[in-house]
Amino acid sequence: MSGRDDGDWLEFTAELMREPLTELPLDRVTLMLRETFGGGAVAVNDFRADGTIDGRVLPVEASLEGHRADLDRWGPDNAHTHPIAQYYRATGDVRVMQVAEVPSTLVDLRAYGEGAALLRDCGVGQQLAFPIGPGPAPRTLVVGKPEVYGPGEMTLAHRVWRVLNGLDRQARAYAAALRNSSAAGRDVASAIRLTPRERAVLGLLAEGLTAGAIARRLDIAERTVHKHLERCYSKLGVADRLTAVLAAQRLGLVA
Repeated sequence: MSGRDDGDWLEFTAELMREPLTELPLDRVTLMLRETFGGGAVAVNDFRADGTIDGRVLPVEASLEGHRADLDRWGPDNAHTHPIAQYYRATGDVRVMQVAEVPSTLVDLRAYGEGAALLRDCGVGQQLAFPIGPGPAPRTLVVGKPEVYGPGEMTLAHRVWRVLNGLDRQARAYAAALRNSSAAGRDVASAIRLTPRERAVLGLLAEGLTAGAIARRLDIAERTVHKHLERCYSKLGVADRLTAVLAAQRLGLVA
């Protein structure tokens, strides 16, 4: 494992939270994953409704020991044979895990034989998967390197996984808040200095969510939600939930 640790991820997360993210910046996130876990590349896999996988490998310039073209040809039609993908489908237990942890009794390793050999040739014979997002088939970021990931790396991986999912939830909530606001509302938000997090909280408030539900949606403490609401009330010049929502609607901040 490289020098990246909890402190680096704390700084990285703080930097991202200062930005009005509407989605995870995959180039920066995958770079952090590579630097943290010593991987040569990270595959970004999006599961389609028909069970196939739309995958790409970052960074785009990664040669993968000269086998990049072979992997690009193999991946679109065969990524579903990956042991972790098989495990997710078979069990519904979608969590961070590495290939070495997948029970052989639950997957068909024969179907993955060609893929396993190709990934070894690429220098990423071992993979560590981070499922990001809601639902039974979320986007999955897969870090690859030659060696099995050790206990310390797996402990850190679970912490990083929770951080990434928290950031993803907040980005989704902010994206929803932006979709529900008008162009004029975005100007108002800038004028009264509503932060991205405050706009997200206000948008969820307008949907009828309680402070507790907002906290769960954004993966933050309920007391933090109340602090955001207090600042929203102050900036909108209101004193309670109902008038805050009405003011936000009038100003175009929410639908």
